[in-house]
Formats: sequence, structure tokens, C-alpha cells
Amino acid sequence: MNQEKTLLYQLKLICRWALGLVWIWEGLVPKMLLPTAMQTRVVENSGLYWPDPDTWLVILGAWMILVGVVLCIGWRERLTVFGASLAMTLLIFLVAGNNAYDSLGDMHGGIAKDLCLYACAWVVWKLAPIVPSRPTLSESASHRVESMT
Repeated sequence: MNQEKTLLYQLKLICRWALGLVWIWEGLVPKMLLPTAMQTRVVENSGLYWPDPDTWLVILGAWMILVGVVLCIGWRERLTVFGASLAMTLLIFLVAGNNAYDSLGDMHGGIAKDLCLYACAWVVWKLAPIVPSRPTLSESASHRVESMT
């Protein structure tokens, strides 16, 4: 891989991992390990849960962790970032629509964080057809040889 392709690969990898780790964190910590009354209230106010808001948070958290792992692995990059962005958009409208005050005052960044996630998703989307998910074995070997000289 030449230097430009290596840089693009690294940029895409960093953005993909940033997205994936945020999805894993958001699924694990606030939805499964440390759910708050605000989280439960947001789910309750949306009216979209099954069987109850607390269980739905755990289901949603598990789904978010799975999406995060798939993002980190790099499987079907464009499809995964599109699906994650679409899901994030739906969640934003459900949360902000029914809980504008809580979502705008979210101490974890809320809407501002989501804008950064959209930027990372855009980078992965644009670079996915240009740069492979992983360098091939021959590209990795040639890059090591180039860096030694």
C-alpha cells in the first residue's frame, strides 16, 4: 500500500473504531450496567418498548453492542455505517421529539456527540469503496519493507 492509501486506510480505521466503540459504550454502560431514571423515562415517553422500558433498554443495549462489534470488525462497512446512522437518526427523533429538554441537556453530549458520529460514518462511507477493510497480506508485507528503508 502506498503512503496515501495507508493514510486513508488508517483514517477509515480510526473513524470506524470510534463509531464502534461509542456504540459498544452506549449499549453497555447507560443501557445495561448503569441505566438511569432519565433513560427509562425517555423509553417510556417514546411509547415504543417491549415488554417493559427496563427490559427494552437491555435489549436495545445488546443490539447496540452487536452493531458496535460489527463496526469495529469492518464487516460490510457501508451497509453497517448506513444502518447505524439510520438507527441513530430514528433514536434521535424518538428521544428529542418526546424529551427535548433531557436530550438537549444530556451530560454525555447527546446531539453534539451524534453529529461527530455522523462525521465518522461519512468518512467510512466515502473511503469504503476506495480502501479495503483490511490490507491484504502482500500490501502489509510491502508496507513493512517500505518503512524499513
